[in-house]
Amino acid sequence: MILRTIATIILWGLLGGIVYGLKEPGAMWILNLCATLTLFEVYTILGRIGYAANRITGLITGACMIPIAFYFPGAGIDALAVGALFSSAACVVFPKDQRGLYVKRLLPTFFGLLFVTFLLHYFVRILRETESAVQPDMIGFGLFFCLWIVFVAKFSDIGALLVGKTIGRTKMAPSISPGKTVEGLLGGLGASAGIGALLPWLAQGHLSYLFDFGTIVFTPSQGALWGLVMGVVSVIGDLIASVLKRLAGMKDSGGAIPGIGGLLDLTDSLILSAPTGYFIILLIKS
Repeated sequence: MILRTIATIILWGLLGGIVYGLKEPGAMWILNLCATLTLFEVYTILGRIGYAANRITGLITGACMIPIAFYFPGAGIDALAVGALFSSAACVVFPKDQRGLYVKRLLPTFFGLLFVTFLLHYFVRILRETESAVQPDMIGFGLFFCLWIVFVAKFSDIGALLVGKTIGRTKMAPSISPGKTVEGLLGGLGASAGIGALLPWLAQGHLSYLFDFGTIVFTPSQGALWGLVMGVVSVIGDLIASVLKRLAGMKDSGGAIPGIGGLLDLTDSLILSAPTGYFIILLIKS
């Protein structure tokens, strides 16, 4: 627990410094790195349960999709389609006896791309759906909202962990994740709603010199409501990752982050949160 706490503090500090210094481009490259490493871990997990993917073509496509979506708005899905086309067409260059194996690996390859890179690229769509801050040293609403999603989702994990370890008794999904409890779930949702309300209150009331929301209105009450929704979605994403890891006989998806595990252990709650946040943005703006 101590190692996990130290690793979390160092990780948040490092990421926060990069995002504050480089703003949207820095956030995008962090997202791309995390998405690509998560995709690699998902391919490893799929391989362990008998669904090996074509890693090279999948990882190249995944590593290109998010930067293309950022620098060429709307082209991210095109990059995914072109990558899928070339991945499929590559079967013709293989010898006849290897061609069938390659084709069988296309399904897990595309699953990883859709489940990880495609869903996480909605963070970029959030950035592009909103205007950047007028002042270059301020943070615009799009980047703020991406950070809001990350904080809400991760505080759902933290709240569930602390409450579950303290008073958790009722198992929530023992066949998927034996450690999760109903009490922990409620604690996680409460933490999501609380941090969801706290962040816009701080940003607009006490840290207004750092944030520029433009014409968008995002009140603490809205933050609490959407924080609850995000808390539920993050739990579902976590459970999906737990199913994959359990099928593969793995407790953690890897050992890249001491005390936490792999990148999937870090991003699992964000995979479904990103597209959910995108549609929340559309509702807020309407």
